[in-house]
Amino acid sequence: MPTPGSPQRRFRLADDVLWAEYDQACRDINGSTDRSDDIRKHVEAVVAEWKKRHQAG
Repeated sequence: MPTPGSPQRRFRLADDVLWAEYDQACRDINGSTDRSDDIRKHVEAVVAEWKKRHQAG
C-alpha cells in the first residue's frame, strides 16, 4: 500500500506465469511475497553500482 502523498510508480509484466514464478521465488528466498520490496532492493543495487562506476571514472 503506497504511503499517502507518495508517488505511485508502476511497471507492467505481461507474462502471468513469470509473475507467479517470481512470487513463489520471493516466498522461497525471502520468506515473504513482498515483491515490491524485492524490486526496490534490486533498483537500489543497480543505482548504487551505476554511481560507483561514475565516481570511479
